Amino acid sequence: MAFWGVFYTIYSGIRRIAGQPPEEDTSAKEQKRSRTKKALGSEEEEGRISSLSDEDLRARNKVLEPKDEPSAALNVSSVDCQTKLNRKNHHTNEFEKAGNIYRRGQAFVIRVEFDREVKSDHDVILLQFTYGSRPQESKGTVIRIPLDLKPTTKTSDVTETWFAEVKNIAGKGLECAITSAPDSSIGEYRFYIETNLKDTDAVKRYEEKESMIILFNAWAKEDTVYMDKEEERGEYVLNETGRVWTSRTWYGRPWNFGQFDDPVLDVALQLLLEGGLSDVACTSPVSVIRCLSSLCNSCDNNGVLAGRWTKEYPKDCTIPWKWTGSVPIIKEYHTNGNKPVRYGQCWVFSGLLTTMCRCLGIPTRSVTNFDSAHDTDSSMTIDSHWDEDGEPLEDMNDSVWNFHVWNESWFRRLDLPEGYDGWQAHDATPQEASEGIMRCGPAPLTAIKEGHVYLNFDIPFVFGEVNGDRVQWVVKKDGTMEVSQIDHSAVGHYISTKRMGSNDREDVTNLYKYPDGSEQERRVAKFVNRYSTRRKQNIYKLDTTKVLNFTVSPPDNTLIGDDMEIKVAVKNTADGPLKLHLTVSLVNAYYTGVAGSRVKTQTFEETINTKDEKIVTMPVKGTEYHDGMNPEGRFQLYISGKNIDSGSMESTQVSFVLKKPQLVIQVPQTIEAKEDTEATIVFKNTTQLVLTQAEIAVEGSGLLAPQTIDISSPIKPGDEVKKTVVLHPRKPYYWGRELIATFTSKQIVDIETSADIKVIRQNKDNDSDSD
Repeated sequence: MAFWGVFYTIYSGIRRIAGQPPEEDTSAKEQKRSRTKKALGSEEEEGRISSLSDEDLRARNKVLEPKDEPSAALNVSSVDCQTKLNRKNHHTNEFEKAGNIYRRGQAFVIRVEFDREVKSDHDVILLQFTYGSRPQESKGTVIRIPLDLKPTTKTSDVTETWFAEVKNIAGKGLECAITSAPDSSIGEYRFYIETNLKDTDAVKRYEEKESMIILFNAWAKEDTVYMDKEEERGEYVLNETGRVWTSRTWYGRPWNFGQFDDPVLDVALQLLLEGGLSDVACTSPVSVIRCLSSLCNSCDNNGVLAGRWTKEYPKDCTIPWKWTGSVPIIKEYHTNGNKPVRYGQCWVFSGLLTTMCRCLGIPTRSVTNFDSAHDTDSSMTIDSHWDEDGEPLEDMNDSVWNFHVWNESWFRRLDLPEGYDGWQAHDATPQEASEGIMRCGPAPLTAIKEGHVYLNFDIPFVFGEVNGDRVQWVVKKDGTMEVSQIDHSAVGHYISTKRMGSNDREDVTNLYKYPDGSEQERRVAKFVNRYSTRRKQNIYKLDTTKVLNFTVSPPDNTLIGDDMEIKVAVKNTADGPLKLHLTVSLVNAYYTGVAGSRVKTQTFEETINTKDEKIVTMPVKGTEYHDGMNPEGRFQLYISGKNIDSGSMESTQVSFVLKKPQLVIQVPQTIEAKEDTEATIVFKNTTQLVLTQAEIAVEGSGLLAPQTIDISSPIKPGDEVKKTVVLHPRKPYYWGRELIATFTSKQIVDIETSADIKVIRQNKDNDSDSD
């Protein structure tokens, strides 16, 4: 499959050089196996695939049978998996799940006790590991490792295959170090020990009752997910909390990833089974991410989380703004028989997918793109429409999300030519289908920046999100349309992620695109247009020179519910005076760019001399927008200027969010492990609105279980609410903990806060439990 992927890429490149669009890739599909169909054994499948069940196949496989044939061979008395030591060395000691959880391509140590002394000259010992529901040696899912019974002091983590070395033989005991291959399939393995005597056929086979789980390993150089710096691995694999940006502020929304909490690992591995990934596909972060990005949403195969973007929500659900982290979502999904959890929006999907990927060992972060285009027709442009009077025609427009949150994961792309390793963008929010399934990516950031939209996966869509051109169309009274303006810098701004080692914002826009208006950016746009579904329209050859500059002063410092004032400065850059018909329209809006109800429209007739600027003002009373307001307090402004003499028109649009009250957590900065500590959450209603159906949600990994506090009484203007929760950290933490809380009500949502807490041990002489 890797060969065909590379062949297709080279072939596409040849067609690209020849000026031809690439053909659809039908040869490099993911390697999948429908376990469901095999289990059903339907009549339609008879004669096409084997009807032998997993159980029957395992029963026929002789190497999976425990054996105790009469002989003088060694009998296994006990196996010490050295779980605590190995998990610490493999950076898996934070998992709540008990058992043997290791990372691939790295040695782990076991000690075996036999019923007699081990004699290296006579005894033969073989270790066996099996993977998947249908293990076969010919498929690489039965791994058999003969032991050389000559102890060595050197332990190797550098090997392309599974490898075992005896470290010590003392009496009846044997200690050995086992290194899994750096491209091992991730998931659960069974473990066997075979013994016999040299020159004899009688075999004894012991099956260890404890299985082991193998994960990706960002510490192993041979693993495709390897990261060079410890700080990077600590941030993108081990950090259990983070930030997700949903507004253009320096500080992001706190999110508890909780990747080491139960039952996250069990659910993540179950999703790979539900996604039907073949055993070999589970070796690749590309296939794993394709699977997870589809099953974190519920559009296909009853995935984890359902999305909803409406003003009203059913009573028996969780609205997206209430979530404080991923763990409650995963627990609800697991507890309710794998039924989709209701509801999430893009930052929730991103937080959930970050949790799943970090849990499996793939370095991952959440990333926010502001003014994020949603290209629905692969044109890699975004179309906005206006009537001849300058009124916006919202229902005809492509949506530009005020912000959109997706993910990046770090790994090498063995399925692509050289040059595309590093950060890969992918997205679990259901927007457009990829190969018939709601998922997106992984798309190399290098390919997005250079416009290499012919590569896998979903690069045209992500390119359009960050670098598409907004095309303004005027719809005439007879229904015909003409291009009035092309904005080359309308989308892909302020692309943000959490900075390593702090909660501050890091701007990563330069990883996705060249500076707007630069020669490199125009070169890429021209190149990409050759692959556009509308490349034959030649819209870039039209004269769309701008003569108006609009500067909008949105009232984003106005408290929600108060009166506001909208100011628009219009500058004439033409060589002569302009007589203008100006239209300013305010609508309630969703962050997806979809317009809600119209609040107010005001028109102005202005004559502006050359190089002069005039300011128009539209006042809006609170009573004018209260009733139809989205509880986010989000609005969209549409501004247009029509030249009365020539009939030409220019336009722009701006979104903004009104200011909200604050939520505060009062808690000591340092608390003791295994002791109760109270934290108080305070909310004061500083608005003129009466807030009803209010709730406070709070969680913090290692501090307390996620919980929701209902506030039954209406919160009147000026009222203050205080609620107390009890923290009981289970152990000290070197990295510190974070307590996260959100406030939601029927009238206002999207209010959150957090507090950093250091957990110290009671007995300062015993630090064995800290991470």
